[in-house]
Amino acid sequence: MIDIGGSNVKVMASGQPEMRKRPSAREMTAEQMVAEVKEMTKDWEFDVVTLGFPGLVRNGTLVREPLNLGGRWLGYDFELAFGRPVRIINDAALQALAVYQGGRMLFVGLGTSIGAALVADGVIVPVELGLVPLKSGDPFMVRLTKDARKRDGNRRWVKASIQAIELLRDVFWPDDTVIGGGNGKFIEPLPEGCRRSDNQTAFVGATRLWEGADMLARPVGTTWRIDVTPAQERARPE
Repeated sequence: MIDIGGSNVKVMASGQPEMRKRPSAREMTAEQMVAEVKEMTKDWEFDVVTLGFPGLVRNGTLVREPLNLGGRWLGYDFELAFGRPVRIINDAALQALAVYQGGRMLFVGLGTSIGAALVADGVIVPVELGLVPLKSGDPFMVRLTKDARKRDGNRRWVKASIQAIELLRDVFWPDDTVIGGGNGKFIEPLPEGCRRSDNQTAFVGATRLWEGADMLARPVGTTWRIDVTPAQERARPE
């Protein structure tokens, strides 16, 4: 798994007990990211790669340059670069896929910026929330980021984050709400009806893009459809 965040590029692999990471930068290109990952994982063996990308993905392909990274991502051949099959998913969708338990679930990722995905009966829909306003009129992208927490202090940031979570739950009416991202740990206690995930949990989502997992997600346009049929039944010939 390669999870590309605004602050770090994080990697994990089956059979490896640790997450490894290195800082990302606004100037980082796809080629630079690949070089960093190869250096971090030179002692690992792996057969396939799941790439969590902070931007728009359509049918498993990048369709827009990332807003918080450098250019030259569109059209980059990741399979050629890694010499392995690669499947790409939006980073918030990756996190949501990792923690989905059924029904209607809202995932909110509070990291360098804010990311979110709604999963409705097995369909994952990434949601762009940056311009949604809080009660103060300030948009999420101003009040809920990592920089905002450092600027405003934890107390004001947590208050704004809880307001945002309550607003989103009123809008989407989820059965289940999951708070993740590197800054999600600062919300303590969590609002009633919410549960927490961390960045390492994303690895479960990474496995769920590949045959043999407990559930399998396939890209359909800008969404992903989750098949919860047991793997042995999916593999059974008709």
